[in-house]
Amino acid sequence: MAERQDNEQEYIFRNVQLFKNDTLGTGSYGVVCKAKCDQLLCAAKLLYPVLFQIAIPDPGKEHRHPFRRFETECAFLSRINHPNIVQYLGTYRDPDTNAPVLLMELMDESLTHFLESSPGHIPYHIQVNLSYDIAQALAFLHSNEIIHRDLSSNNVLLIAGTRAKVTDFGMSKFRDINVTRLATMTTCPGTPAFMSPEALNEPPVYTEKLDNFSFGVLLVQTITRQFPNPTDPFKSRELVDPQFPNQAIQANVPVPEIERRQAHISLIEPTHPLLPIARHCLKDRDVERPSSRQLCQTLDALKKTARYQESSQQGLHQIIKEKDQQLQANQQMVTQKNEQLHMSIEIQTLQHEAEIRERQLRRSNQELQSSEENTAALQQSIDQRDREVTQLRQTLASKNEEIEDLSTRMHQLALQDGRQLRRLNQELQSSQENTAALQQAIDQRDREVTELRPTLASKHEEIDDISTRTHQFALQDGRQAQATPIAIVKWGTQPDAPVDMGYGSSAVVGDKVYITSCESETRSVYEFSNNQWHKLQRCRNSKFTIVSVDNILTTVGGKSGTQSYSNKLYSYVTNKWVKHFPPMPTRRRGPGAVYANNTLVVAGGFYDTNWLTVVEIMNTANRQWSTVSSLPVPIEHPSSTICGDYVYIQPRTSFSDDEEKYSVYKFSLRQLTQSQPSSAIWEKISPLPVSNSSLVAINGHLLAVGGVDSNRDRSKDIYQYKTILWTVISQMSTPRYACLTAVLPGNKLMVAGGYDTQRKCEIATFV
Repeated sequence: MAERQDNEQEYIFRNVQLFKNDTLGTGSYGVVCKAKCDQLLCAAKLLYPVLFQIAIPDPGKEHRHPFRRFETECAFLSRINHPNIVQYLGTYRDPDTNAPVLLMELMDESLTHFLESSPGHIPYHIQVNLSYDIAQALAFLHSNEIIHRDLSSNNVLLIAGTRAKVTDFGMSKFRDINVTRLATMTTCPGTPAFMSPEALNEPPVYTEKLDNFSFGVLLVQTITRQFPNPTDPFKSRELVDPQFPNQAIQANVPVPEIERRQAHISLIEPTHPLLPIARHCLKDRDVERPSSRQLCQTLDALKKTARYQESSQQGLHQIIKEKDQQLQANQQMVTQKNEQLHMSIEIQTLQHEAEIRERQLRRSNQELQSSEENTAALQQSIDQRDREVTQLRQTLASKNEEIEDLSTRMHQLALQDGRQLRRLNQELQSSQENTAALQQAIDQRDREVTELRPTLASKHEEIDDISTRTHQFALQDGRQAQATPIAIVKWGTQPDAPVDMGYGSSAVVGDKVYITSCESETRSVYEFSNNQWHKLQRCRNSKFTIVSVDNILTTVGGKSGTQSYSNKLYSYVTNKWVKHFPPMPTRRRGPGAVYANNTLVVAGGFYDTNWLTVVEIMNTANRQWSTVSSLPVPIEHPSSTICGDYVYIQPRTSFSDDEEKYSVYKFSLRQLTQSQPSSAIWEKISPLPVSNSSLVAINGHLLAVGGVDSNRDRSKDIYQYKTILWTVISQMSTPRYACLTAVLPGNKLMVAGGYDTQRKCEIATFV
């Protein structure tokens, strides 16, 4: 039984039916399906049963638990009653799982689906009406000290494409008016594309102006019908070094929100009345944004303008025209139904007359059959005698044909024996002639080989001369590369890593370094910030690779708890691992993974008993995976990086005599993103002097850190690749191989772990 309580009265539904197969939408925590409360169709929100069994590791963070969010949403909706907020009907216990179910009024579609499915641009008066409804909902929430915190087009539902209502209050919060105006939390939820700059800080700072910023994003999306896709919040720029005024450093500086979203804003005509409102809401500072009450007043004024009235009249004319067309179609359908009915009556009449005639004919046939039975018996006897005579005649003719056929075959065999004897004699004579011609051809080839040998010796001398000149050019280029290398100002030690590191992976998000080891079944990732190591929440897989995708720490592949190989990608969002990106087409563990220009490249890895060569890429803009040219060799736990326009990768194998372990391959990122991916190929550059090195790019320079030389000695050298040579530019304090590298702001190279110093960390500053 479901209950709905208000200040005025209480509704009790006697019968509730859940149509779980008729889903309206799905999410990370549950599903929304249709339901029927007595005779009222409505929407039901169900959480996945497994979420109710998840333990809460930190009692102070219960609000992040899905069940707590569900309780919060029910509590908020039960206290809210507004025409532009989805109506709360009550809660209900699912008899199958005993889990609570949230019952709400049934809407037609979300704003996202409405904008994506509309055949043309949205009429101006519809844009204003939908925006006004959303602003009215925000004004009501803010006047009651409520902040939605997750306003997006997915959380705005529509009726008939003309009325808008706000929903999904699982992230909402009552603002305590007894504390300071700015409230802070350790984590601010929401959809990143709709979140304001202060909500992306750590810790985030938010007021009701956070919702007004999201409202500005919704305005731009409603006008352009394109889902928001802002650029990176930070841009690398050259600034004056405060310690060395005569030098410049590269630093990440915030990008204004208008600039981040300029690609979509530029699609709006400059005279559009909603454009100034959107730009006002997208201010970087919350104090400069309008209040929700001001938004309602401004939009209400737009509804009184001539442009709105003209658009509304055009929309009304269009509706009348569509209704007329629908009426005409209905009239045609009625006419067709009448014609079908008349035809059906005529067919039934004809069928009845045909049945009467059939019964009469059946009686006539029975009478005729009775009179003809005697005649038929006599005729059958005569026919039987005719058939016997005919059969005898056929037998006689068959015997005559057999005799003629035997005679013909004997004559043909005699002729065939003569022809075969003549053909054998001809083949013998032809074979003798071919043998003589073949011997002449062999003698001719021997003479040609003898004549070509002096020419071949001359070509060998030319090749040796070209090889010598190439080696001299390489030495000359190497001397030129050493004349202007990048330099290391100083080395400094850092706190040791918390666990042994080898053949692991690293990623940089902002000014924080994240590392993990792939040599064991560990599921942990460690964060280095403020000169200290911190352990993150355990991931769902082990032996994965980490990479920074759109400034989000993400794991790629690995092994699940059942020891199977995974194709999942988990992102660390709001202090927990979630499925933020679609899975890879191929399952694997320990692949190489790099990211740049909205492109995630995943290469190699291990699956079942095989090292892989498959390379797959994901365009993070449209979240689609595709396959490109395979690696020349199978690899696991490779070292990979992006330098300039190329992806570089080195296989890291065990100590063997295979020369492939010194090889380095490159792949054009421009070909990958701007042309047909299948046309790009892997190119082999000059081999490294060591194997099991770690590739890294600093300020446009490709470096290789550490490794193992041909004598199997550990190396502490750092090599730079320029032109076609690898040259040593510096040395670490300790030799190591298969270490982890990360580039921090300020051209600082961090080296962590590796064999045989599995925990030692060093940082070098480059110029």
